[in-house]
Amino acid sequence: MANSRAEHDRTPKSEKKLSETFEGQLSEKANADPLFCPRYVSGWCMSKRKRCFDLVLSVIALIVFSPLMLLIAWLIKFTSQGPALFRQERVGLHQQTFVIFKFRTMENRRELLNAGPTVTRHGDSRMTKIGALLRRLKLDELPQLINVLRGEMSFVGPRPKIAQHENLCMLCRPGITGAATIEFSHEEGLLAGVPEELVERYVVTVLNPEKCKLDIKYIETTRFSTDLKILMHTVFKLSNRSRRTFSTESVRFLKARTNMETNSSKALNAAGESDFSGQEVRQSA
Repeated sequence: MANSRAEHDRTPKSEKKLSETFEGQLSEKANADPLFCPRYVSGWCMSKRKRCFDLVLSVIALIVFSPLMLLIAWLIKFTSQGPALFRQERVGLHQQTFVIFKFRTMENRRELLNAGPTVTRHGDSRMTKIGALLRRLKLDELPQLINVLRGEMSFVGPRPKIAQHENLCMLCRPGITGAATIEFSHEEGLLAGVPEELVERYVVTVLNPEKCKLDIKYIETTRFSTDLKILMHTVFKLSNRSRRTFSTESVRFLKARTNMETNSSKALNAAGESDFSGQEVRQSA
């Protein structure tokens, strides 16, 4: 108890204030939908220096990548019907929603979009050919430079999610990349091993909590050097941890599902055998 009190006293006043500001605001939502909430926010995470860094870098990146972005937009329009940009509401700073921009990677047909889960898996039938390539190269994320320029996102931070998948108390701007993004950079391939009807539940109950733990650590401890390291890992693929296999929680989840299926099939077989034996008795009678 004394150690935790001492640790709290060592927390910078600015960090305490940021965390305490939203404690009351999020208490009602936390009761209805449990959130992973950081204890405090690091000095760099919401500083003006980080915002200036994002602003300058986003302007430079938009100038450098604008020819490539125009080419990608033309290819999307040329190879499939619909807009080049995909827009969707995501949860941002202080749980406020904003519209995220991405290059469209799926067919723009309502019956296809509504048929599958909100989470995309490797080999998703709704994906266009150019869309699969863009996702593999992570080029579909380029329009998010506009979100960074507008102040809705940062280059580095927790990935913004749709409202029903967000379990993190967003005390910082969401990012194009982040610690959890690197760790789960092969998420689509990981989800390929999960049955389609369980993808949504698997993401919410297994993957998102693990991501939240990494995001909380980032929010509490990040510095300028941390952001640079994450950006380097993202651009040059220096992280080997991104190619991880199923976690312990994932294995437990899939084993539980297998046991449920096994028990269900045994129950159905037993019911079928009892019906069959009942028919034999009636026929013999």
